[in-house]
Amino acid sequence: MPERIVVAVTESASTEYAVAWAAARAVDRDAHVTLVAASPEDRDDEAVPTARILLDAEGARVAEIVARTGVDIAVETRIVRGDLAHRLVEASDTVELIVIGHDHADHHGALVRHIVSGAHAAVAVIPAAGSVGRQGVVVGIDDSDVTPAAVAFAADEAARQGQPLIAASAWLPAPMPGDLTGSGDYLIGSVDPAGLYPVDLAPVATERIERALEPVRAAHPTLDVHVRVEEADAAQLLTDLAREATLLVVGTHGRGALARFFLGSVSTAVLADPTSPTIAVR
Repeated sequence: MPERIVVAVTESASTEYAVAWAAARAVDRDAHVTLVAASPEDRDDEAVPTARILLDAEGARVAEIVARTGVDIAVETRIVRGDLAHRLVEASDTVELIVIGHDHADHHGALVRHIVSGAHAAVAVIPAAGSVGRQGVVVGIDDSDVTPAAVAFAADEAARQGQPLIAASAWLPAPMPGDLTGSGDYLIGSVDPAGLYPVDLAPVATERIERALEPVRAAHPTLDVHVRVEEADAAQLLTDLAREATLLVVGTHGRGALARFFLGSVSTAVLADPTSPTIAVR
């Protein structure tokens, strides 16, 4: 069955980028694309024509891309009533990917958080910026249960695109009591006023990333894999690497209203300021 992609169509300037990205993906994968715009519940006479105008414009954009590539794909448009984020979350049960644009000027952060935290499917957040000259698919690796799914997704994307996979893991020194630091091989810096020693966790992060990559190397033996283990804030590291990449893949935890309040999480921080097309995988 072909991949089913749903694209959020709004008045944001970023919608153009989201639609173009989704159309290019659909052409590459012979996927089915549905463009969705929302109209208020009150059926205001002016609202429905506005949604239809938006859909017609973006439908024409897809048609232009299809004509240019010579690859025919299935495209439909749909107007939904009420809150767009809620309707997209409902639709996520029957699709593989939801695509939404991100534009700082439009304050789409709440919309993105709502969709990412509630959707059953993967969610692609597309910034209003070009990606010419970029290379590589970046994936963030940590100890969470969702890491294997994110790594497998990113590896498949990299293999399909003929791009290198850039597996990244960040660490920060962990303060520990002296009697827990063993031989002291991993100590860095000086003891702090509380009597705690900063411990170098680079070896732990390296072991973690290599363990996560074992199934990738088995499934994609010819895939070019680059490993980045750095002392850094995880969200900042991924954001910096994504500036030069075609795609960033992150794992996201949990669903529902509570998940939207975890603003300090890496995935939420990265999605709040995406520097490349970013896919949140559950």
